[in-house]
Amino acid sequence: MNPETESASARERASRVRYQVLAAACTMAIIVYIHRVGFARALPKVSNDLGLGDHHAGWLTAIFMVAYGIFEIPWGAMGDRFGARHLLTVLVVGSGLLTGCVALVTVLPTGTALPFAVLLLLRFLFGAIQAGAFPILSRIMADWMPLRERGSAQGFIWMSTRLGGMVIPLLLGWLMVRTGNWQTPLWIVASFGFIWAAAFWPWFRNRPEEKTTVTAAERDLISAGRVSSAGHSHHNIPWGLILRSRNVWALCLMYGCMAFAANFYVTLLPTYLEKHRQLPDQQTDWLSSLPFACGAVACLAGGALSDWIIRKTGNRKWGRRLSGTLGMSLGGVGWLCLPMAKDFWMLAFLLCFIFFCNDLSMAPAWASCADVGEGYAGTIGGSMNMIGSFAGALGNILAGYLFQAKHPEMVFIIYACSFGLAALCWQGVDVTKPLAADGNREASQA
Repeated sequence: MNPETESASARERASRVRYQVLAAACTMAIIVYIHRVGFARALPKVSNDLGLGDHHAGWLTAIFMVAYGIFEIPWGAMGDRFGARHLLTVLVVGSGLLTGCVALVTVLPTGTALPFAVLLLLRFLFGAIQAGAFPILSRIMADWMPLRERGSAQGFIWMSTRLGGMVIPLLLGWLMVRTGNWQTPLWIVASFGFIWAAAFWPWFRNRPEEKTTVTAAERDLISAGRVSSAGHSHHNIPWGLILRSRNVWALCLMYGCMAFAANFYVTLLPTYLEKHRQLPDQQTDWLSSLPFACGAVACLAGGALSDWIIRKTGNRKWGRRLSGTLGMSLGGVGWLCLPMAKDFWMLAFLLCFIFFCNDLSMAPAWASCADVGEGYAGTIGGSMNMIGSFAGALGNILAGYLFQAKHPEMVFIIYACSFGLAALCWQGVDVTKPLAADGNREASQA
């Protein structure tokens, strides 16, 4: 049997447990975004009931991002060291509990600073819990997906976040109408996390070799083509190597510039539409939802395009770079046009177009974390998401104050510049130079 026939035969014998793992990751991503965007959709109602202004909303969304950023690297490092099974279970249950607890703020005396202070605490804790989601999912993808499937796998995961973001404004809006309040709907969506965790924990294992249903052929398929990380340990993260890596810096700065603007969709978009565009609830629900539908398509397209370029050309560097560069460049133009959109349908088109362009970058960015980091994919993903979180918090605070000052057009001009900088940062990402190769090269020179 020639090598090509033998390889094909091995692929036929390979099990497909990795796709079940990917499905579990995707459902978890949906729930994470249901919890995250659910608060954003309820925020205008929460603000009205508690007498909060736009600057309060800016701080509430920013404190989430600050906590999210602070705990990114610790979660990623724990994921690299201990695996995902226990950590994701704690994360999803905690995310649900903190989402539901927002409803309890209404029992506090209004007209005082106490409700706002408690909300700030809850949002900080929520950010600290949710910070682990995507670094740990990046760890799972590095362990369970072959190199040439990682872009598409990350595309499915980020598509799932967008499906969660698409569904929740409509679902929560409908539930608020049906129940006549916003508190009960928050507890309903909180329960989704409890159900997922009860199914995930008994079934999942951290690595393919720990799962008895994974065949040897599938394990070989998953590990094929990886750079050896001999000499490195999951227990000893090479911080010096990480800090000297141009790839890591380029990824982090790119993601920070992108998140500075894009977090607007996850945090302040419903507030902007309801308070500054004076749109009725139904139109606010739809315009809060539709960009995520477009983002779902873009996440798949960006990941599929990235893997397709690599398969067809063998050029892994541009396979990861191209869709991100294109998306950030076109999205920046969209931000500049947004203040000029007076018509409802033009506003809808631009909001969808910008988010579509943004999400062309998502799968390649997170696939790049796995390609560059391999055994430290969770730590690299956590570092990238940390910078994105801090930048997103700054963007939210700035937007809150500019909205309060009645200068929304300035927000979108600044966002356009941020996307332009992200496009430039993509040019520094070269996934053909992973950390393990750098470490092995340094060791050989020592």
